[in-house]
Amino acid sequence: GGIGLPASAAAGAVAVAGGAVSARRAGAAVRDRVTSLPAVIAAYLLVAQLLVVPVGLGTSAHLVGAGLAALLVGPALTILCVAVVVMIQALVLADGGVTALGLNLVNDGIVPALVTAGLFAALRPVLVGPTRRTTRRLQAIAGGACAAVGALAAAGAATLEFVVGGTDAVSAGTVAASIGGAHVVVAVLEAVLTTLALGTVLR
Repeated sequence: GGIGLPASAAAGAVAVAGGAVSARRAGAAVRDRVTSLPAVIAAYLLVAQLLVVPVGLGTSAHLVGAGLAALLVGPALTILCVAVVVMIQALVLADGGVTALGLNLVNDGIVPALVTAGLFAALRPVLVGPTRRTTRRLQAIAGGACAAVGALAAAGAATLEFVVGGTDAVSAGTVAASIGGAHVVVAVLEAVLTTLALGTVLR
């Protein structure tokens, strides 16, 4: 089933506010330097979200990618890049739909980026090993775990949206089992990919 217009409109309002704040902060971060990093991150997110993961019983999910992006460039720039990606998906690739733009930005950008970055920031002070190499390894592993939690948080947000604003009379347990089960697989993949990427970047 789908999500009704009131819920989509509410998510759109959150997305506009979050996008505006992110654009301001991202602009301040890159104003004094010319960089291709935003384009690289946007391309990565676009490709990541095109990779559909089949999980059986007719259910599939796609990678989110916002967790790794948030750890590399911060949540503000990540959310801005996700906004560009979901608009390309809706307007060029006919994926997601215009009325779902707000929902997609909230689920694929705002929630996973903020959760991942916030959790990693909270953990970082204790990620100290006896050597610099050990510290970097701990940070990479913790970053992967945070990205996994961010992906699960995105699944939780999507579940809440379907339960509150869904147009079909489907029980909350059924919705949670379907979305949550699919995103457990996604979370594991996000953790592995993020850990490997951070392990390479932090060398």
